[in-house]
Amino acid sequence: MHFKTILALLIVSVTLHSKAEEVKQAAPEKEQSTSEKAKEVFNKATVIAKQATDTVVKTFNETRVRREAESYFVLGSYSGVDLLIPGKYGATVGAIQSADNTWEIEYLRGSVAVPVVVADLGSMRDERISLIRRSYFGGNSFNLSYGLSYYNFTLHLGDDILSRVTSGYYPNMGMIQIEALGLNVALGNRWIFRKNITLGVDWFSWSQPLHVTHVSAEYLNHATNQQDIDNVQKGIDIISHFPRFAAIKFQLGILF
Repeated sequence: MHFKTILALLIVSVTLHSKAEEVKQAAPEKEQSTSEKAKEVFNKATVIAKQATDTVVKTFNETRVRREAESYFVLGSYSGVDLLIPGKYGATVGAIQSADNTWEIEYLRGSVAVPVVVADLGSMRDERISLIRRSYFGGNSFNLSYGLSYYNFTLHLGDDILSRVTSGYYPNMGMIQIEALGLNVALGNRWIFRKNITLGVDWFSWSQPLHVTHVSAEYLNHATNQQDIDNVQKGIDIISHFPRFAAIKFQLGILF
């Protein structure tokens, strides 16, 4: 009886020991299996990322081909960081001479009612029309643009400064208009995607008035306050020649 009990205990002990060994051997296999799954997931993610990158690169590299295949384009523009008045918006129409060169006419406009240069201003409006040649130098999207610009800057004097004119009010006395001609230059990128959707960014541009063609300032003919006259004249001089720097001007449109 005791012998049978001891034998049974030995059998149970051996069985438990055997099961423990199996568990020990299976654990590394499970760990290895998890590691392999993680590696497989990583490899798949890498392949997907590479395919996405290749697709984007291919799309960007097709810009030159798409540009060469079309003749004209229309773009809307927004220049948030722009002097003298920020937040300009406008439009561009252009003709594609070749894959390396385009000709464009751009119109930009911005307005503000907050005095910036001269005290006692009511409002200001800044308009610019530019003839632009854009060159890609055999490349894909990076470009240098340059050309001629016409500037039309309008000031509306405020009620305070006009109230100090003792000789009375005359038609258009509160409006000052400055027209000038100058040059423009910019560096940017312009990409063309499927269906000829076009996205452009002029990273930095400089438009410089060089020659004042017309100044209309009826106020100066009637004002008697010398301080006001000096302030208005100073404002006209600054506006007439102040460089129009801009950064990150966005353009969105289509080729056809």
